[in-house]
Amino acid sequence: MRFDLLLFELRLFKSRSQASQAIQQGEALLNREGAKPSRLVRVGDRVTVVTGERRRTYQVIELPHASLSKQAARTLIREVEEG
Repeated sequence: MRFDLLLFELRLFKSRSQASQAIQQGEALLNREGAKPSRLVRVGDRVTVVTGERRRTYQVIELPHASLSKQAARTLIREVEEG
């Protein structure tokens, strides 16, 4: 699944265009690195979202296969400590 689409489907951003913009501005990282919005994400990859001073890292447990509610989408990732 594309990185920008994953961020949107997991409800980490309100729209796919916001997710794409965050990726391009370095506010969303894939496996601790900058990536293009079209980069493919796999199960086990780590997604980091930076908002202001806050930095949250999630591990992808399962890829979404359909549009989900925010609550259901959050079951597909787990927050991890960076280290």
